[in-house]
Amino acid sequence: MSIGDRVLQIRKENKMTQDDFAKKIKLSKNFVWMLEKGERVPSDRTISDICREFSISEEWLKTGNGDMSIIPIEEN
Repeated sequence: MSIGDRVLQIRKENKMTQDDFAKKIKLSKNFVWMLEKGERVPSDRTISDICREFSISEEWLKTGNGDMSIIPIEEN
């Protein structure tokens, strides 16, 4: 599975269109389409933005290793 496949998985699991996903992370719809098709590689900043917005593990997004989701730490 490529990073584009994982981006697609995140988007589908969040029931978002490419346009909705793009707006959430401040990218163009076309760039999201190219990411999912494997025609573009996301920058470190884009990876960071996706991980932050969707509580995704950066390791999982980059490599496919480990758990997809980050379990939020509860504050006392």
